[in-house]
Amino acid sequence: MKKQLHQDVYIGFVCLALSLMIFVLNNNLPSDAAIMPRLLGGMMMVLSLIIIGHGLQKSKLPIESQGAKALSVDAMKIPLITWGMVVLYYILFAAIGYILSTGIMIVVLMRFMKSTSWFVVITIDIIYLLLVYFVFARMLNVPIDGFGMLSQLL
Repeated sequence: MKKQLHQDVYIGFVCLALSLMIFVLNNNLPSDAAIMPRLLGGMMMVLSLIIIGHGLQKSKLPIESQGAKALSVDAMKIPLITWGMVVLYYILFAAIGYILSTGIMIVVLMRFMKSTSWFVVITIDIIYLLLVYFVFARMLNVPIDGFGMLSQLL
């Protein structure tokens, strides 16, 4: 009987590689600035090892009790569309800045996930953006490039 590794093992190794990449990319940062990325990379590494361990345990089970092996197009449709929206957010962020791109993406993602009515989505969006603006820009004096490349035109 041929043994197969559970898909969680592969996912765990991809996450482990990403966490190692975080450590490598932060070698050039000053020690104080590298604390948070290294902490997050370390937590991601621990979680990756847990995923690998659980995947190896699942691999020891009979194939019938391991659950679904193949990913279908229907199962991947929503995660891929969401990933595409995150890429679009990245592009919008550079083009129109934090405030407008975040406002657009909150509305788009909440409506895509069919979370609630338009009124609630818009209300959450406005409250979030105002809260972020007042806490970071006004109270903490952190500059927010609110309009990105658009600010050069305005």
